[in-house]
Amino acid sequence: MAMTLFLRIGLGLALWLLPLGHRCIAEDNGAISRGIETVKADFGNFYLDRANLTKLGIGLAGAAVFANTGMDRYIRNKYQDDLRSKETDEATKPFNLSGTMLALVTVPVYIGTYGAGLALHNSTITEWAQKSFRATLVGEPTVVFLAPAIGADRPEEGDSHWRPYRNIRGVSGHTFVGGVPFITAAKMSENPYLKSIFYGISTFTGISRINDDKHYFSQVALGWYIAYLSCAVVEKGNDRREGRLHVQFAAVPKGIAITVRKRY
Repeated sequence: MAMTLFLRIGLGLALWLLPLGHRCIAEDNGAISRGIETVKADFGNFYLDRANLTKLGIGLAGAAVFANTGMDRYIRNKYQDDLRSKETDEATKPFNLSGTMLALVTVPVYIGTYGAGLALHNSTITEWAQKSFRATLVGEPTVVFLAPAIGADRPEEGDSHWRPYRNIRGVSGHTFVGGVPFITAAKMSENPYLKSIFYGISTFTGISRINDDKHYFSQVALGWYIAYLSCAVVEKGNDRREGRLHVQFAAVPKGIAITVRKRY
C-alpha cells in the first residue's frame, strides 16, 4: 500500500528532519536526542492521551453512521448524478496523484522546504515543514491500520459498510496526506481569513477523491479528521516545549554561572 511506503520512508528520515535550527558536528548527538524526544512526545500525545483517543473514537463513530447506513451511497449518487461535470474534473485534476506518487512527492517537498528555510534563515518555513512532516508521521500508523480494519469498498467496488479486513479502502490515505500541510499552515496562521482559506484548501484532495468516485464521503471525512488530530497533537507538543523552563549550569573562573531560560 502506498501509505505504508510513505511510513517507511518517513521513519528513515525522521531523525534527520526533526531537530530544529542549525547544527554543527559537535551538536549532532543533542539534535538526534531532541528528535527522538519529539517523536516520542508526538506519539504519546496521539496514542496515549485519553482526550485525543476520545476525539478519535467520536470521529470513528460518526464515520460509522454514514458508512453503515444508506447515507454514503446517497451522497455518492447525488454528487455523481447532479454535481460532477467536466468542470469539476478539471478543477480536481491537480489533486489526482496516485498513492505511490503522493508518497514519493510529499517527503522530498518537506525536506526541500526545510532545507530552504535553513538556508534562508526563515524559521516560519522550517517550522511548517517540520510540523507537517511530524503530523504525517504520527497519524500514518492510524491510517494504515484502520483502512483494512474497517474493510470498506470503493464506490465502484461495492458499498461502504464496515467488514473488517475484506478490503483496504476504509480510510482515504490521499485525503490524510493531502490535508496535513494545509491544516498545519492554518494552525500556524494568526490571520483568521488566511486560516479559513488554508482549512478550505485542506479539503480539496478529499473532494477530488469523491469527484473521481474513488472514496465514499465517510472514508474521506475520516482521512481528513485523522490529519486534523495529527496536526493538533504536534501543535500541543510544541506548546509544551515552548513553555518549558530551562536551567543551565556552567563553570566560570570564580564560581558557577546559572542561566534560566523560558521560551514563549
